[in-house]
Formats: sequence, C-alpha cells, structure tokens
Amino acid sequence: MDSKRISLAIVIILGVNCGARAQERNAESGKGETLALKAQIVELEQLKAEIKTQSERIDRLTQEVAKLSEAVKQKGGTPAPKAAEPVATPTPAGGAANPATAGVENPSPADTANVKTHVVAKGETLSQISKQYGVPVEEIQQLNKIEDAKKLQAGQTIKIPSSTPQPTPGG
Repeated sequence: MDSKRISLAIVIILGVNCGARAQERNAESGKGETLALKAQIVELEQLKAEIKTQSERIDRLTQEVAKLSEAVKQKGGTPAPKAAEPVATPTPAGGAANPATAGVENPSPADTANVKTHVVAKGETLSQISKQYGVPVEEIQQLNKIEDAKKLQAGQTIKIPSSTPQPTPGG
C-alpha cells in the first residue's frame, strides 16, 4: 500500500508542478500579448496625430486654393485678402468695387457704396455672417447669387449689403 500512496503522491506533485509551469507559460504569453497591444496602441496614437496634422495641412491648402481661385477670377486688380480670418472691407464710396468680391460682375458705383466684403472662414455659415453684419440671409444670398447656402467654402469672398436704417415716420 505504501507504493500506491507513493505513486499517488508523485502523480499529484507532478500534476501540480506541471500546472504551475503551464500557468507561468500562460502568464508570459499574456505579458507578451499585453506588450504587443500597448505597442499597437502607441502606433495608433501616432497615426491619429499624423492624420490630424495632415488634415490641418489640407485645410490650409484648401484655403490657399480658394484664394488663388479668387485671384484668377479677378480681371487685373489686387490679390484677394487672406482667408485666415473673416475680413470685412468697405468699398470706397465713389470708386470701383473691390475686384475680390464674388457675385455681380460689374456692379454700379451706387451699389458698391453700400457693400462690404467678407472672406468666409472654415465652418462659417450664412446665418452666422448675417448675424455678424445685421443683414438678412436672403439679402446676402440675392446679392451674391447664392442658390444653396450650404455650398459656402472657406476662403470664398462674398458681398455683404450695408444694413439700411429704417425710415423714420413723417420724415
């Protein structure tokens, strides 16, 4: 009977020992997988940063292309204003229209006296622009012949009609 007990004890010890070794191998394997996952996460974060950088570069180039397109449309005037921020420039009262404006090809001097220009910033809407200048969206659309307000582009120069004061009664 002693030999059976000894054999059983040996089997138990070997089984426990093998189980412990298997757990060690699994732990090492798990550590390797964890390290591989961490490396992949770091790589993904680097890719995200690169995508963001490229996206910003694309936005800058898009604005540059819009400015260049405006310059090409001009008939011999000064280059269009930079599109980095919204710019409103009044048109000289007695002079020619700003050649960077879009819309009417040859506005009359009377029209240009009451018109400002605005360079559309990225993400800007006609509603925001109309509130900024206190002019109805419809007037801006009509002056610039804009059929779809959703097709505004960053860097695009549009005309803004001057807000006209309301007539006073009896005067």
